Amino acid sequence: MVTIERRVHGLVRYRKFWFPSRLQAMEIAESLRVNDVARFFAVSPTLDNLPHVIERYMMPTLWIDLSAGPDALLNGMKKKSCRCMIRRAEKMLDRVAIEIGSEKANRDFLVVYNDFTRAKGLPGLPARWIQENSAHCETLVLYLEGKPLCGHLVLLDAETSIVRPLYSGSGRFESPEQAAACGALNRYLHWQEMQRYHAQGFMTYDFGGLGQASIARFKLSFGGFVLTQHFYLLSGLKWVARLGKVAYEKILRRRTFKPKDEDWYKNPEDTGQSPQFSGG
Repeated sequence: MVTIERRVHGLVRYRKFWFPSRLQAMEIAESLRVNDVARFFAVSPTLDNLPHVIERYMMPTLWIDLSAGPDALLNGMKKKSCRCMIRRAEKMLDRVAIEIGSEKANRDFLVVYNDFTRAKGLPGLPARWIQENSAHCETLVLYLEGKPLCGHLVLLDAETSIVRPLYSGSGRFESPEQAAACGALNRYLHWQEMQRYHAQGFMTYDFGGLGQASIARFKLSFGGFVLTQHFYLLSGLKWVARLGKVAYEKILRRRTFKPKDEDWYKNPEDTGQSPQFSGG
Protein backbone atom coordinates (compact mmCIF):
# COMPACT_ATOMS: atom_id res chain seq x y z
CA MET A 1 0.00 0.00 0.00
CA VAL A 2 1.17 3.52 -0.82
CA THR A 3 0.13 6.31 1.55
CA ILE A 4 0.24 9.98 0.56
CA GLU A 5 -0.67 12.51 3.26
CA ARG A 6 -1.09 16.26 3.50
CA ARG A 7 -2.77 18.80 5.76
CA VAL A 8 -5.57 21.01 4.42
CA HIS A 9 -5.63 24.48 5.99
CA GLY A 10 -3.84 22.98 8.98
CA LEU A 11 -7.09 21.36 10.13
CA VAL A 12 -7.96 18.40 7.95
CA ARG A 13 -5.70 15.38 7.63
CA TYR A 14 -6.15 14.26 4.03
CA ARG A 15 -4.71 10.87 3.07
CA LYS A 16 -4.71 8.83 -0.11
CA PHE A 17 -4.17 5.08 0.02
CA TRP A 18 -3.32 3.14 -3.14
CA PHE A 19 -3.91 -0.64 -3.24
CA PRO A 20 -4.91 -1.17 0.42
CA SER A 21 -5.80 -4.71 1.43
CA ARG A 22 -9.18 -5.43 3.02
CA LEU A 23 -7.58 -5.57 6.46
CA GLN A 24 -5.63 -2.35 5.95
CA ALA A 25 -8.70 -0.52 4.63
CA MET A 26 -10.84 -1.65 7.54
CA GLU A 27 -8.23 -0.63 10.11
CA ILE A 28 -7.90 2.81 8.53
CA ALA A 29 -11.66 3.31 8.30
CA GLU A 30 -12.24 2.30 11.90
CA SER A 31 -9.50 4.63 13.18
CA LEU A 32 -10.68 7.80 11.40
CA ARG A 33 -10.77 10.92 13.53
CA VAL A 34 -13.33 13.68 13.07
CA ASN A 35 -10.86 15.77 11.05
CA ASP A 36 -9.77 12.88 8.79
CA VAL A 37 -10.53 12.48 5.11
CA ALA A 38 -9.30 9.34 3.33
CA ARG A 39 -9.46 8.06 -0.22
CA PHE A 40 -8.89 4.43 -1.17
CA PHE A 41 -7.70 3.91 -4.73
CA ALA A 42 -7.67 0.73 -6.83
CA VAL A 43 -9.16 -1.71 -4.31
CA SER A 44 -10.07 -5.21 -5.44
CA PRO A 45 -12.33 -6.95 -4.57
CA THR A 46 -15.02 -4.62 -3.25
CA LEU A 47 -15.05 -3.72 0.45
CA ASP A 48 -18.35 -4.49 2.18
CA ASN A 49 -19.44 -3.02 5.53
CA LEU A 50 -16.77 -0.33 5.39
CA PRO A 51 -17.60 2.45 7.91
CA HIS A 52 -17.57 6.20 7.17
CA VAL A 53 -17.99 5.83 3.39
CA ILE A 54 -19.17 9.05 1.74
CA GLU A 55 -18.76 8.07 -1.92
CA ARG A 56 -17.80 4.96 -3.84
CA TYR A 57 -17.35 4.12 -7.50
CA MET A 58 -15.70 1.51 -9.66
CA MET A 59 -13.97 1.17 -13.00
CA PRO A 60 -12.19 -1.50 -15.05
CA THR A 61 -8.42 -1.52 -15.31
CA LEU A 62 -5.92 -3.57 -17.29
CA TRP A 63 -3.46 -5.75 -15.37
CA ILE A 64 -0.34 -7.12 -17.03
CA ASP A 65 1.58 -9.92 -15.31
CA LEU A 66 5.21 -8.80 -15.27
CA SER A 67 6.32 -12.03 -13.62
CA ALA A 68 5.76 -13.84 -16.93
CA GLY A 69 8.97 -12.25 -18.24
CA PRO A 70 9.77 -10.09 -21.29
CA ASP A 71 9.37 -12.81 -23.92
CA ALA A 72 5.91 -13.81 -22.71
CA LEU A 73 4.89 -10.17 -22.35
CA LEU A 74 5.92 -9.39 -25.91
CA ASN A 75 4.18 -12.49 -27.27
CA GLY A 76 1.01 -11.50 -25.42
CA MET A 77 0.76 -8.20 -27.25
CA LYS A 78 -1.33 -7.83 -30.38
CA LYS A 79 0.96 -8.24 -33.34
CA LYS A 80 -0.23 -5.50 -35.69
CA SER A 81 -1.33 -2.83 -33.23
CA CYS A 82 1.45 -3.19 -30.68
CA ARG A 83 4.39 -5.45 -31.47
CA CYS A 84 4.84 -3.97 -34.95
CA MET A 85 4.71 -0.47 -33.50
CA ILE A 86 7.41 -1.36 -30.97
CA ARG A 87 9.57 -2.81 -33.76
CA ARG A 88 9.03 0.41 -35.71
CA ALA A 89 10.18 2.40 -32.69
CA GLU A 90 13.31 0.26 -32.38
CA LYS A 91 14.36 1.41 -35.86
CA MET A 92 14.50 4.97 -34.49
CA LEU A 93 16.64 4.19 -31.46
CA ASP A 94 19.71 5.93 -32.89
CA ARG A 95 17.72 9.16 -32.40
CA VAL A 96 16.15 8.22 -29.06
CA ALA A 97 17.19 8.60 -25.43
CA ILE A 98 15.26 7.89 -22.19
CA GLU A 99 15.75 9.77 -18.92
CA ILE A 100 14.44 8.23 -15.68
CA GLY A 101 13.84 9.77 -12.29
CA SER A 102 16.29 12.65 -12.60
CA GLU A 103 15.67 16.36 -12.09
CA LYS A 104 15.81 16.72 -15.86
CA ALA A 105 13.20 13.97 -16.28
CA ASN A 106 10.95 15.61 -13.67
CA ARG A 107 11.25 19.00 -15.31
CA ASP A 108 10.74 17.74 -18.87
CA PHE A 109 7.86 15.48 -17.87
CA LEU A 110 5.98 18.52 -16.56
CA VAL A 111 6.72 20.44 -19.76
CA VAL A 112 5.49 17.61 -21.99
CA TYR A 113 2.48 16.78 -19.84
CA ASN A 114 1.30 20.34 -19.29
CA ASP A 115 1.74 21.26 -22.96
CA PHE A 116 -0.26 18.17 -23.83
CA THR A 117 -3.10 18.98 -21.43
CA ARG A 118 -3.13 22.61 -22.56
CA ALA A 119 -3.59 21.45 -26.15
CA LYS A 120 -6.52 19.32 -24.97
CA GLY A 121 -8.05 22.25 -23.08
CA LEU A 122 -7.45 20.56 -19.73
CA PRO A 123 -5.52 21.59 -16.59
CA GLY A 124 -2.00 20.39 -15.94
CA LEU A 125 0.01 19.42 -12.87
CA PRO A 126 1.70 21.94 -10.57
CA ALA A 127 5.47 21.58 -10.23
CA ARG A 128 5.23 20.83 -6.50
CA TRP A 129 3.16 17.69 -7.17
CA ILE A 130 6.18 15.65 -8.24
CA GLN A 131 8.26 16.79 -5.24
CA GLU A 132 5.43 15.94 -2.86
CA ASN A 133 5.06 12.45 -4.33
CA SER A 134 8.69 11.70 -5.24
CA ALA A 135 8.95 8.97 -2.60
CA HIS A 136 6.30 6.93 -4.42
CA CYS A 137 6.57 7.96 -8.08
CA GLU A 138 9.07 7.92 -10.92
CA THR A 139 9.16 9.98 -14.11
CA LEU A 140 10.26 8.53 -17.44
CA VAL A 141 10.79 10.79 -20.45
CA LEU A 142 11.63 9.71 -24.00
CA TYR A 143 13.59 12.17 -26.15
CA LEU A 144 13.63 12.19 -29.93
CA GLU A 145 16.71 13.94 -31.30
CA GLY A 146 17.22 15.60 -27.93
CA LYS A 147 13.69 16.96 -27.59
CA PRO A 148 11.28 15.47 -24.98
CA LEU A 149 8.52 13.69 -26.87
CA CYS A 150 6.73 11.32 -24.44
CA GLY A 151 6.55 11.34 -20.66
CA HIS A 152 5.05 9.05 -18.03
CA LEU A 153 4.71 9.36 -14.27
CA VAL A 154 4.52 5.94 -12.60
CA LEU A 155 3.39 5.04 -9.08
CA LEU A 156 5.51 2.30 -7.44
CA ASP A 157 4.14 0.14 -4.63
CA ALA A 158 6.80 -2.25 -3.39
CA GLU A 159 4.47 -3.76 -0.76
CA THR A 160 1.92 -5.03 -3.27
CA SER A 161 4.51 -5.32 -6.07
CA ILE A 162 2.36 -3.16 -8.37
CA VAL A 163 3.39 -0.30 -10.64
CA ARG A 164 0.76 1.96 -12.13
CA PRO A 165 1.22 4.75 -14.69
CA LEU A 166 -0.74 7.72 -13.34
CA TYR A 167 -0.10 10.42 -15.93
CA SER A 168 1.10 10.43 -19.51
CA GLY A 169 1.60 13.10 -22.13
CA SER A 170 3.25 13.49 -25.51
CA GLY A 171 4.14 16.10 -28.10
CA ARG A 172 1.85 14.66 -30.73
CA PHE A 173 -0.06 17.91 -31.12
CA GLU A 174 3.03 19.96 -31.94
CA SER A 175 3.56 18.79 -35.52
CA PRO A 176 2.50 16.04 -37.94
CA GLU A 177 6.02 14.58 -37.75
CA GLN A 178 5.89 14.29 -33.97
CA ALA A 179 2.40 12.85 -34.13
CA ALA A 180 3.63 10.14 -36.48
CA ALA A 181 6.53 9.28 -34.19
CA CYS A 182 4.49 9.31 -30.96
CA GLY A 183 2.35 6.31 -31.81
CA ALA A 184 5.34 3.97 -31.92
CA LEU A 185 7.59 5.67 -29.35
CA ASN A 186 4.93 6.01 -26.66
CA ARG A 187 4.30 2.27 -26.90
CA TYR A 188 8.04 1.69 -26.79
CA LEU A 189 8.30 3.71 -23.56
CA HIS A 190 5.59 1.54 -21.94
CA TRP A 191 7.44 -1.55 -23.12
CA GLN A 192 10.67 -0.26 -21.57
CA GLU A 193 8.82 0.34 -18.30
CA MET A 194 7.49 -3.20 -18.25
CA GLN A 195 10.99 -4.60 -18.71
CA ARG A 196 12.47 -2.21 -16.15
CA TYR A 197 9.99 -3.03 -13.41
CA HIS A 198 10.09 -6.75 -14.16
CA ALA A 199 13.85 -6.60 -13.63
CA GLN A 200 13.26 -4.81 -10.30
CA GLY A 201 10.98 -7.62 -9.14
CA PHE A 202 7.57 -5.99 -9.53
CA MET A 203 4.81 -8.46 -10.36
CA THR A 204 2.05 -6.33 -11.91
CA TYR A 205 1.81 -3.45 -14.36
CA ASP A 206 -1.54 -1.86 -13.59
CA PHE A 207 -2.29 0.09 -16.76
CA GLY A 208 -5.12 2.07 -15.18
CA GLY A 209 -8.69 2.65 -16.21
CA LEU A 210 -10.20 1.67 -19.54
CA GLY A 211 -12.04 4.87 -20.39
CA GLN A 212 -12.77 6.01 -23.92
CA ALA A 213 -12.79 3.44 -26.68
CA SER A 214 -9.51 4.69 -28.16
CA ILE A 215 -7.82 4.53 -24.74
CA ALA A 216 -9.16 1.02 -24.14
CA ARG A 217 -7.96 -0.19 -27.56
CA PHE A 218 -4.51 1.25 -26.94
CA LYS A 219 -4.10 -0.41 -23.54
CA LEU A 220 -5.68 -3.72 -24.52
CA SER A 221 -3.22 -4.05 -27.40
CA PHE A 222 -0.56 -4.83 -24.74
CA GLY A 223 -2.39 -7.97 -23.62
CA GLY A 224 -3.17 -8.63 -19.95
CA PHE A 225 -6.60 -9.03 -18.40
CA VAL A 226 -9.35 -6.70 -17.24
CA LEU A 227 -9.99 -6.30 -13.51
CA THR A 228 -12.68 -4.26 -11.75
CA GLN A 229 -11.30 -1.89 -9.12
CA HIS A 230 -13.16 0.10 -6.46
CA PHE A 231 -12.56 3.59 -5.10
CA TYR A 232 -13.83 5.09 -1.84
CA LEU A 233 -14.06 8.45 -0.11
CA LEU A 234 -14.30 8.28 3.69
CA SER A 235 -14.46 10.82 6.49
CA GLY A 236 -15.01 11.05 10.23
CA LEU A 237 -17.56 13.82 9.56
CA LYS A 238 -19.46 14.57 6.34
CA TRP A 239 -18.68 18.30 6.33
CA VAL A 240 -14.99 17.48 6.67
CA ALA A 241 -15.29 15.16 3.68
CA ARG A 242 -16.83 17.97 1.64
CA LEU A 243 -13.99 20.30 2.63
CA GLY A 244 -11.43 17.65 1.83
CA LYS A 245 -13.02 16.94 -1.53
CA VAL A 246 -12.95 20.61 -2.50
CA ALA A 247 -9.30 20.82 -1.46
CA TYR A 248 -8.53 17.64 -3.40
CA GLU A 249 -10.03 19.09 -6.56
CA LYS A 250 -8.23 22.39 -6.04
CA ILE A 251 -4.88 20.74 -5.41
CA LEU A 252 -4.99 18.73 -8.64
CA ARG A 253 -6.95 21.40 -10.54
CA ARG A 254 -9.50 18.83 -11.56
CA ARG A 255 -13.21 18.33 -11.29
CA THR A 256 -14.55 15.00 -10.16
CA PHE A 257 -17.36 13.25 -12.01
CA LYS A 258 -20.43 11.37 -10.96
CA PRO A 259 -21.27 8.09 -12.67
CA LYS A 260 -23.84 8.60 -15.41
CA ASP A 261 -26.13 5.84 -16.57
CA GLU A 262 -23.98 2.79 -17.25
CA ASP A 263 -20.72 4.68 -17.84
CA TRP A 264 -17.71 3.75 -15.75
CA TYR A 265 -16.64 6.47 -13.39
CA LYS A 266 -13.47 8.12 -14.66
CA ASN A 267 -11.09 8.59 -11.75
CA PRO A 268 -9.57 12.09 -11.89
CA GLU A 269 -6.16 10.67 -11.01
CA ASP A 270 -6.41 8.16 -13.78
CA THR A 271 -7.92 8.46 -17.27
CA GLY A 272 -10.83 10.80 -16.65
CA GLN A 273 -9.85 14.45 -16.92
CA SER A 274 -6.23 13.52 -17.43
CA PRO A 275 -5.66 12.56 -21.09
CA GLN A 276 -3.15 9.88 -20.26
CA PHE A 277 -2.79 6.93 -22.64
CA SER A 278 -5.04 8.47 -25.26
CA GLY A 279 -4.10 5.99 -27.91
CA GLY A 280 -0.47 6.97 -28.56
